[in-house]
Amino acid sequence: MKTIIKILFLLLPFTASAQYDPNWGFITAKQADSLRKAIPKEKNDTLLMNAYRTIGFYYGESNLDSGLYFYRQCLDLAQKLNLKIWVSDAFTQIGYCYSYKGNITAANEYFLKSISIAEDKKNENSNWRPWTFSNAKNIYESRIAVLGIAYNGIGALYVQIGDTAKSKEALNEALRLGTLINNGKIQSLVYGNSFFSSDADSIIFYAKKSSEYALSSGYKKFVCADLLQIAQGLYLKAEYDSVAYYLLATIQSARQEDNKRFECMGYYGLILFNGQLHKGDSLIYYANKMLSLADEFKMPDLVRLAYQATSNAYALHNNTDSAFKYLQSYTLLNDSLNNSYIKQLTDYRRFAFNEQQRLTKLNQEKTDSQNKIKLFSIAGGLLAVVFIALILYRNNRKQRQSNNVLQKTLTNLKSTQSQLVQSEKMASLGELTAGIAHEIQNPLNFVNNFSDVSKELLDEMKEAMDKGDSDEAKEIMQDVIANLEKINHHGQRAGDIVKGMLQHSRTSTGQKELTDINELCDEYLRLSYHGLRAKDKSFNAKFETEFDPSLPKINVVPQDIGRVILNLINNAFYATNERKKLNELGYEPIVSVSTKKENDKVIISVKDNGTGIPKNIVDKIFQPFFTTKPTGSGTGLGLSLSYDIVKAHGGELSVRTPSEKVETKEGDGSKFVIIL
Repeated sequence: MKTIIKILFLLLPFTASAQYDPNWGFITAKQADSLRKAIPKEKNDTLLMNAYRTIGFYYGESNLDSGLYFYRQCLDLAQKLNLKIWVSDAFTQIGYCYSYKGNITAANEYFLKSISIAEDKKNENSNWRPWTFSNAKNIYESRIAVLGIAYNGIGALYVQIGDTAKSKEALNEALRLGTLINNGKIQSLVYGNSFFSSDADSIIFYAKKSSEYALSSGYKKFVCADLLQIAQGLYLKAEYDSVAYYLLATIQSARQEDNKRFECMGYYGLILFNGQLHKGDSLIYYANKMLSLADEFKMPDLVRLAYQATSNAYALHNNTDSAFKYLQSYTLLNDSLNNSYIKQLTDYRRFAFNEQQRLTKLNQEKTDSQNKIKLFSIAGGLLAVVFIALILYRNNRKQRQSNNVLQKTLTNLKSTQSQLVQSEKMASLGELTAGIAHEIQNPLNFVNNFSDVSKELLDEMKEAMDKGDSDEAKEIMQDVIANLEKINHHGQRAGDIVKGMLQHSRTSTGQKELTDINELCDEYLRLSYHGLRAKDKSFNAKFETEFDPSLPKINVVPQDIGRVILNLINNAFYATNERKKLNELGYEPIVSVSTKKENDKVIISVKDNGTGIPKNIVDKIFQPFFTTKPTGSGTGLGLSLSYDIVKAHGGELSVRTPSEKVETKEGDGSKFVIIL
């Protein structure tokens, strides 16, 4: 199902000259509002990041606080997704917002952060997405485009603070990068910065170049700025007949692109132009339009100009009260903005000085460090030669000693391994003992009970014979015969249990024999359950069996396979008991043992709904001595030995996929499968 924001992106219009790029912000107020409403319902972080940047670009010229908010949201998601080029671009856009707000230090800091990331070629990684920057075709062009736009921003910032040399250097670099990837947007932005020139012909020339690149690349958002620059150049050349035309064209273009800042600038140009012509009515009209728009969209630098223009307009009409009122507002705001600008300029110069000092110190430290490294390298080389010679001599001497120690260690390890394996087998036997005792008790109880009943029946039969009642004596005799058969049956059952215990306890001969796997599983399931019950009276769990009746007998070493089945069932009961201790509402411990035949294989499954096994230790559970049980409760050899026994039989202890060992999920039980 397509996400809401993706659908909105697909529905946004295409221009005739360029395919829609969400990074440019070619959206209307209605589309921006639709995106904002869709954001709370969107779950895809990549689409959210695109949406935040698109809305930020929409507000970035007119409502700087809103623009900053959405760019910061975009930055947070880019950092979360580790999309370095997106992080760099977000820094650039935030830098532009601070630049428009007059916060020189913050703007400079964010532009430098962006450049630092975008200049690093390592960031040309796989994090590129279909939405690229400024019609870039690949991750390389995206990185260069973001770098060029950042250099353009810092170049314009240097113009603002009067640093001509740095401004020229930064703008030339931006133009070089834009030309490198034939990016009309960057070329348009750089040429547009000729707005700060004082030469009329240069202003008109570069404004037209900017407009040409903007129209050819489909980036029309700042065509209004180019028109305003042309109007300024024509005014300086005293070609007044064309000035009003370009100023009105500026306002119309700004409205089409929803660029409130340059719409205000267009009004301000008309105010200055009509002021020269002493057209008081037009002055008041345009001044009020400018003031209303600048105040609505919180652009204090333009509000200040609007106050001044409105005061001058009312002064031409001899309306001194209104003129004085707006002059006061202008004076207060002008003082506030000037003080803020002076503070920002001071902070920036302090920052630039400290940065220069820091870089100088770093360069000196780098030089000193390189000299030390060279010196240490020479000394280290000499020491290394001596050291290596000593090591070789020492190693040669110790090699013979190590061989002797290694031989003794291997002998001890083999002895210890044999002892540990025997210990694990005895531990398994101990776990069986309680269950076997319980199992033997059942047939013995039957033998004792039927013996007592048979004795009573024989007494009754004697009385009947004494009375001469042969029919009753025969009936009693049949009951005695039936009881003796039951005594014989349960005696054999007890004998089978003892035989199984002896087979389990003695060392395996390795001799395979035809074995009924269903009977083996059933026997060890009951023995395991009764053994745990004998050790812990509070233990209780439900167990289920699902045995394939068509399962053939197969050649295995029954004692060894029995140990494997017993170990898996004991572990399953242990896991369910541990989960039961958590007192989960409605939890019922269940252990299931099943068998089935698939082609030429017999599959034994032991499944539980216990605590499960965490993913981070799944690969370790078959390693010797690894255990999740508390100290003293397990040796960590049970599953390791089980794995080896099954492998020795030519089988697998795994899930159905041979590459996996355990089908388990923490908190959701475990399932072990033996394939023979």
